[in-house]
Amino acid sequence: MTGTQIDLKIKEFRILLTSLIPLVLLACQNRASDYPVNPFNAGDTYISGSKLLQVSSFDTTGGNNDRINIHVGGTEEIFNVSGPGVITRIWITIDSRDPHFLRRILLRMYWDDEENPSVEVPVGDFFGCGFQFQHHLAQYTGMSSGGYYCYFPMPFAKNARIEVVNDTGEEIYAFYYHINYYRMNQPLPENMPYFHAQWKRDPRTDDRDNNYVALQAKGKGYFVGVNFNGQPYDGGLWYLEGDEMIYVDNEEFPSIYGTGFEDYFTSGWYFENGEFSAPFHGLVLKDDSSGRITAYRHHVPDAIPFYDSIRVTFEHGHGNEEVTDFSTTAFWYQTEPHQPLETMPEAGLRIPLQRPVPSGAIEAEAVLVNAPADNAVKDMTAYGVDWSGHKQLEVNGKKGEVFNLSIPGLIEAAYDVDLYLTKGPDYGQLKVSTANGKPVFFEGYHEKIHPAPKVRISGIKPVDKKLDLTFEITGKTAASAGHKAGIDAIHLTPVRRFIDDWYIIGPFPNPRESDYLRFGLDSVYAPETEIDLKKEYLGVNDQYVSWQRITGQAGYDMQLWRHIDPYELVVTYALTYIYSPEDQQVPFLIGTDDGAKVFLNDEQIYRFLDVRIAAPDQDRLSLNLKKGWNKLLIKAENNFGGYAFYVRVIDVNKNLIVNADRRR
Repeated sequence: MTGTQIDLKIKEFRILLTSLIPLVLLACQNRASDYPVNPFNAGDTYISGSKLLQVSSFDTTGGNNDRINIHVGGTEEIFNVSGPGVITRIWITIDSRDPHFLRRILLRMYWDDEENPSVEVPVGDFFGCGFQFQHHLAQYTGMSSGGYYCYFPMPFAKNARIEVVNDTGEEIYAFYYHINYYRMNQPLPENMPYFHAQWKRDPRTDDRDNNYVALQAKGKGYFVGVNFNGQPYDGGLWYLEGDEMIYVDNEEFPSIYGTGFEDYFTSGWYFENGEFSAPFHGLVLKDDSSGRITAYRHHVPDAIPFYDSIRVTFEHGHGNEEVTDFSTTAFWYQTEPHQPLETMPEAGLRIPLQRPVPSGAIEAEAVLVNAPADNAVKDMTAYGVDWSGHKQLEVNGKKGEVFNLSIPGLIEAAYDVDLYLTKGPDYGQLKVSTANGKPVFFEGYHEKIHPAPKVRISGIKPVDKKLDLTFEITGKTAASAGHKAGIDAIHLTPVRRFIDDWYIIGPFPNPRESDYLRFGLDSVYAPETEIDLKKEYLGVNDQYVSWQRITGQAGYDMQLWRHIDPYELVVTYALTYIYSPEDQQVPFLIGTDDGAKVFLNDEQIYRFLDVRIAAPDQDRLSLNLKKGWNKLLIKAENNFGGYAFYVRVIDVNKNLIVNADRRR
């Protein structure tokens, strides 16, 4: 092609492009007319030619009683104005005697005479924290030195109405408020989306197959954020290993897929530096004793548009393996109509978790052997989510009466027994006895129905693989109106006896390409082919390593990092022996940080390769012991950081001996 031909082609392309530009702009304009307006970019529309007004709780008599009171079970309308307009600020402060008022007072908002609210959220969660008043200064919702505020713009065309619902069971003596809005002298822009907020809760995320769903909306709009409250049942923060997965417009794979819960909130390493508040993200509360986390992420600079639907989900721990109390307030804008919000749980089921009952607890009513005639399974829904299954065994007895719980099928040598009991205004005093432990005494009186802290009885040995608990009603305090006993659940924790007598040798190399592609576990080193406790072998960094004895400790208490140097990206072997007087099969339990193999009598019976924190009894299998001494070899590999393993056997027949020197 000649230069002249090239110039001609370029000229033809320019003419074609010029002719297409109006078509493209027209297409974009037509398409844009279908899109919702971004409410955060409409400031001039709100303000131009408008008048700012305030509705408040000021004393209309001219006095200083600038508040309203809300009767028990009452609903108070605090805002009802005609449009067009836009609410730009909400401020409140509250005096309530209810310790759980942040969850038992509701905010509801209605736009344009709709029947179903666009906003229905407990007051604490709406402004940032459902657990307690916690000072924090986010740009759009927050709690500031006794006050609560919101600056999300809330446009309305015809009418806006806001209600406050008192579900506390007590009168709210003082509720102060300001609501500022622009009264506009022109209609709202076409396709202006309306503000929505919805509270959801799953008090026990035990569904391993499905993420927690914070929002599932249908229509056109923008997702603009979430306030989150989480509390585990074990006090740990492993639930933060869960990822956010946000599905837009019916997509099968989420277009937003995260790397960890604290990462979603623009933090890191389990919020290692503690609480903070930034304009669009923050950690409102971190309680290391309970594992409570309150955090927010407001997608204002990065609002997520949707044109048909959106589903906002969060894993509860990696692979949904953590049982946690999750609650969220999702904020979004969409054009109307919207789907009706999910039914708000009744007031008792909104109360924060006060006494976590761990998974695996045994319902008291399931193991009741005998009791006074006046006993029943009582629904505890009105009092909170603390009772397992929302119910308890309630015995209405008399002084001196006795009842028993019996738990069969136990194979461990001993257990720590945790009792989850109830206090109340007509509850009595209990004595709880076992066959071989010291009795414990429990005072059941409390001015209100209340989940009592767990009561522990330590080191109880089953008799004939059965554990019997005897409850005696011994009396009552003068303030109590009765002798009731309330038993929710019993949780048994084995008194674990870990193998703590080992010969160890290492470190050996553990080459890697990534966290999940490490080769040391499947590389065969000398201790797999011979055991010579006097011999040295070539290990990591061309150093010679030899066997060393470790006794008396297990797991992280072994402090492998003090005996193995280096301790990262390495493999270590641990050797001991188990004597059995007969051929038998026994349970074997192991927990590791990170991977491991187990060899019994030189046969591999277990392999695990992943990245995890070690905990007791993470995996369970059976050991087929032969009569005599059995060689047990653990191959423990480490990626980075902590390095540990827990190993134990359950001596069902009480005839095993564990000794690294094969001494009986």
